[in-house]
Amino acid sequence: MTIQRLVFREPDGRQKGFLFLLFSFICILGWVYFGLVLDGPHNMLFLGIAFGLSGFAEFLPPDRRRAAGVLRILGLGTLVLFVILLVSVPELIWG
Repeated sequence: MTIQRLVFREPDGRQKGFLFLLFSFICILGWVYFGLVLDGPHNMLFLGIAFGLSGFAEFLPPDRRRAAGVLRILGLGTLVLFVILLVSVPELIWG
């Protein structure tokens, strides 16, 4: 019950959502520059997607707790997928 209460709580507000979306934008820009332009690692893409999903979850109105919870779970799932890919296929992530 504690995890359900933590994940499906009301969104924390637009300020926290804006901060997460700013982090997402910075990570995506870093991925474009380092990952695509310089042909480097693609780890910033996963972080940008996870921050973006969490940011959108916090931007939702307070009565949209279930949708915010789903977006939080997707963000966490993106990070779990990143760790699994990092362990199983490191050359995919690190270039």
